[in-house]
Amino acid sequence: MRVVSKKWIFENLNSTSYKNNDVSNTVKKIINDIKKNKDTALLKYVKKFENKNATIKNITIPNKTLKSAYNSLSNESKKSLKLAYKRIFYYHSKQKKISYSFKDQLDSKFYIEWNPIENVGLYIPGGLASYPSTVLMTAIPAKIAKVPNIMICVPSQNGQTSKSTLAAAYLCGVNKVYNVGGAQAIAALAIGTKIIKKANKVFGPGNKYVAEAKKQLFGVIGIDLPAGPSEVLVIANDKSKPSWIAYDVLAQGEHDPNAKTYVLSKNKNILIKVKDELERVIKEKNIKNVYQSIKNNCILILAKSQKEIYEISNFIAPEHLHIHEKFNKNILKNFTNAGSVFIGEKSPVALGDYTIGTNHVLPTDQTAKFSSGLGVDDFIKKTVFIKPGKKTLMKIAKPTINLARQEGLEAHALSVEIRKIKP
Repeated sequence: MRVVSKKWIFENLNSTSYKNNDVSNTVKKIINDIKKNKDTALLKYVKKFENKNATIKNITIPNKTLKSAYNSLSNESKKSLKLAYKRIFYYHSKQKKISYSFKDQLDSKFYIEWNPIENVGLYIPGGLASYPSTVLMTAIPAKIAKVPNIMICVPSQNGQTSKSTLAAAYLCGVNKVYNVGGAQAIAALAIGTKIIKKANKVFGPGNKYVAEAKKQLFGVIGIDLPAGPSEVLVIANDKSKPSWIAYDVLAQGEHDPNAKTYVLSKNKNILIKVKDELERVIKEKNIKNVYQSIKNNCILILAKSQKEIYEISNFIAPEHLHIHEKFNKNILKNFTNAGSVFIGEKSPVALGDYTIGTNHVLPTDQTAKFSSGLGVDDFIKKTVFIKPGKKTLMKIAKPTINLARQEGLEAHALSVEIRKIKP
């Protein structure tokens, strides 16, 4: 941990997306192997990385296993899962798109039709932790979008798959669940095998191999985001509680040893207090996976003014932004680059991970400068139907011919001219 300035951030903070040649080469080999050998290669990697006793048959997890996993949950766990489902569904239901049509100033008609993507693959991480919440965050908007075929890939550890994750898949009513993870899962979804149907688009976070596979296969398949390590930026003032901020930082740090955490303030004393509190909590509490991320990737930033607060925050473009102050309209106006923004000291980011309703699949690694969190829009596509009217054709035929010939595209011009459309 160290206290730095705006200048340091602007000079040293660059996108740190996975650019490892070893990772890239490994993923390339896996993709080529899946292309060539399909299920044989898929099973080989599942045995190597996840379950040495895997067979072709148990790569697909039957619905009765999902139901059994759901029934095995305690009543309290079921209630929590159902509450999260209900709130996530409600929030995302507000994002529905409605097809419409309109007529232009003359007599042409345009029909805008929204249709779901037919086959989607959802990747649910299963390495450092169990993520039933990610099942909800990806499957629910897909359901609202009316995607006909929703497939899930989830890795196992030594053959064991999280019952909570399987229970969430059952609750969401997904079509297929495959017990496979890593780059091989993304490759199988992108290419298609006898067991795993080819998807049109893949969604969900994963490790560096998953992220790299999504990048290499983009174009063969659509992707949501090539997500990197999780991030949080907490903006504190002189009234902020150092202990609360420390836990906000630690909550993000426990996602991943490479998680990036920032605390930004105009008050140096609060930054020092947060540093001391982080050191105390790490020493006294048994919180897994936080030491490395806090040691290497926790940065405390001292700003000179409120203007610098805005500039630094928008430059970092954090996945999660937590502002420890009361709501005011300046927040909406000035913070423009962030995945999700949590306002107020009683608005912990963990609410967004589970039950507030918004999506936790968010842009990382400064990609919030040009992209947004996952939503129903990501599972649908727009098709435009055009019906030109006679008045419109008379008005635009000659300019169309003229523009085509300016570009040297004679066939374009003739395709209009041959129809003898005259003003």
